Amino acid sequence: MKKLHRYTTGFLFSTPSFFSGAGTVMNLAGNYYDFNASETDFEADEVAIANDFRMVGQDFYDVLESIKIDNEQLISAK
Repeated sequence: MKKLHRYTTGFLFSTPSFFSGAGTVMNLAGNYYDFNASETDFEADEVAIANDFRMVGQDFYDVLESIKIDNEQLISAK
């Protein structure tokens, strides 16, 4: 079975590791994490809209897969 890439909505935030999370304990300045930035506002909007479309497509796929599974269970029950 083909493994699908699951998209997330938090693409503007950095994804910390366990060790960077543990390092925040000693960070008193409060500026430990950096955000993913874009060169221009247009580029940031472009990335955000593309990600929104991916998320909608992923939701459609999830619904279609659940309908497929439900239908297979109904057919096998007969």
